Amino acid sequence: MRPAQKAWLALLLVSLLLAPASAYMGKQLARGPVDSFTLTAQNGENYTFGSDTQGVVIVSFIFTRCPDVCPVLTQSLTAVEAELTDAEREDVTFVSITVDPEYDTPEALTEYSERMGASWPHLTGTPEEMQAIWDTFGVVVQQNVIDMHVMDYEPGEASVTVVNTSNQSSHHMFAWSGWTLTQTMASSAGWSVNSSVSEYGRMLHGINGVDSPSDWSWWWELNLWNATNETWESSDVGMDGVDGMEHPHVAWMPSNGNRTLLPSPNETQATSISVQWPNGTHDQIGQEAFTAYHITQGALNGAGVNSTIEATSYGHYLSSLGDEDAPDDYAWWWNLYGWNETSELWESSNVGMDDYLEPLHLAWAPSYTNVSTIPAPVSDDVDETVCNGHGWEMGSGSSKHCMCDSGYTWAEGDQLSCVPETTEEYNVGHSTITYILNADLEPTVAWTGDSWLVEDFTADVRELLEKEQLGGYEADLIPSPSLLMTATALLAAFAFVGVRRTKQDNE
Repeated sequence: MRPAQKAWLALLLVSLLLAPASAYMGKQLARGPVDSFTLTAQNGENYTFGSDTQGVVIVSFIFTRCPDVCPVLTQSLTAVEAELTDAEREDVTFVSITVDPEYDTPEALTEYSERMGASWPHLTGTPEEMQAIWDTFGVVVQQNVIDMHVMDYEPGEASVTVVNTSNQSSHHMFAWSGWTLTQTMASSAGWSVNSSVSEYGRMLHGINGVDSPSDWSWWWELNLWNATNETWESSDVGMDGVDGMEHPHVAWMPSNGNRTLLPSPNETQATSISVQWPNGTHDQIGQEAFTAYHITQGALNGAGVNSTIEATSYGHYLSSLGDEDAPDDYAWWWNLYGWNETSELWESSNVGMDDYLEPLHLAWAPSYTNVSTIPAPVSDDVDETVCNGHGWEMGSGSSKHCMCDSGYTWAEGDQLSCVPETTEEYNVGHSTITYILNADLEPTVAWTGDSWLVEDFTADVRELLEKEQLGGYEADLIPSPSLLMTATALLAAFAFVGVRRTKQDNE
């Protein structure tokens, strides 16, 4: 080998040694760049992916009707955004793309993004436009799973586990009486409620300071919405005896009022309360979906557990539970947990109880509680025959299907089985996928589901920023001492071999 060739070989080896190694915590991908496309953002304006993006791009797939995974995912991404420095943030673009375009209009995306505190673009389009985007990212959207997951939510199956300061636990099923419905809806509207309890049950005396007269010339009368004939009907039982799941829409009016003037409820809402005031005006407050606030209030009321849930400018806040008050100095607080059906573990909620949509099982415990000691709301026994032991069943009858664990998907044509995934296509129904793209719009890292840690995801973003020399990162040309010693030794060895070979050639 000639001296020049040896020198080039030495330099090549040294450069390989000194080249920075990259290791991502998410799944590393090797894909070509994503072509530019244009969709509609939540503000109703066109957004061109590729032209309006810069630097590292984070792309998540969500749908606003998603009761659990998507809100948690979006909150985690807002936490990632908050972790970035100003310089990093300038070179990172966040984009969320819907997988439910027929429901996720710009208006729905606006409500969702504002509620989640996510200011970045949330994109939608026609089903045909969206299908091309999903294909580009290798995302398989299972619309039937989305629809069934939304429709199959049954609040009556929800429960709340309470762990007190002595680490004693109790389990309570959700109940939704006419009183709980009235109380929670009035609280959402900012109305005060004046009521009393007697041997005949609870009686309503006033709403928002408008009390019935002591001479009983009129009283507050409870009415229930009959969905069959679409009329309001006077209730023949007190509000404690009304099943709020059977009668999700109630109305209160003076007993001498005109029932036919009561406004019809919006039956697309999960529950609502209407009020006819003595002066003949009306108000109505409804809820699109049940939240952790409703489930908590319903379960605790139904079980007779004393609690104080305060309405603040930041939403509802649990300050007292079972006559145990959280201290004012925040030495500890009542913490909210949600049950992860996939991992079968309790997870601390990343959102407040008003933003936790349609939960199944919740737990409240002092913030210092070891989460592993909170008892599971379901049996720990795993039925190996259900979803092949790699998931859990949702729905019933012809709508029954498996919600497969991460890394598993349906067998072809069989929605009641879970088999290992064999491709890089990601099923988006109950679960989801989030990509980190480099500056060339090449999907580089993939994170599935919502159970990843903010610090791990942020570390991958920074790893890619450094590799792309973005976000204020500059090339680090100072190698570690060990690499310097290795490189020096290699160069010395090549020099020695070169001198020895030259002497031999001269001889």
